[in-house]
Amino acid sequence: IMNSLFKISNDMQLIVNELIANGGELTDELQDQLQITESQMKQKASGYAQVIRAMKYDNDVVDAEIKRLQAIKKVRKNTTERLQNALSDAMQQFEMDVIETPTTKISFRSSQSVEITDENAIDKQFKTQIITTKIDKMEIKRAIKGGATVDGAELITNKNLQIK
Repeated sequence: IMNSLFKISNDMQLIVNELIANGGELTDELQDQLQITESQMKQKASGYAQVIRAMKYDNDVVDAEIKRLQAIKKVRKNTTERLQNALSDAMQQFEMDVIETPTTKISFRSSQSVEITDENAIDKQFKTQIITTKIDKMEIKRAIKGGATVDGAELITNKNLQIK
């Protein structure tokens, strides 16, 4: 697809070059070539727009499917956690550390974790300070539009393709 647009663009440039070589005089032959190239460009652009719309629609469908699957995953995760907690509570209530069957072994594993009861009482040798710097681009944009010069930044005007 890209090659066809490049070819049209290249053909258009050749016509423009020939027009310049003729001193700007538009001959009937050049006029015919120009119209064909413009109509080809419109046709190709229309095709591109249709493909872009279809791909955007496909992306929306994929996003919806991802959300649906994430919801299913969340329900299964919550169910798994509830079942594990219920099993753990029951084993502790009956003071059972291990349950063995021919296909399954269920047991408790000991682990240790630190629980902070008072952050202010913790010595600074156990603390790490994290500093984050964020550049406020909106404020920079307002300043530049207001006539200010901001070192290290410039306002750039982009052309964004819009398909309706």
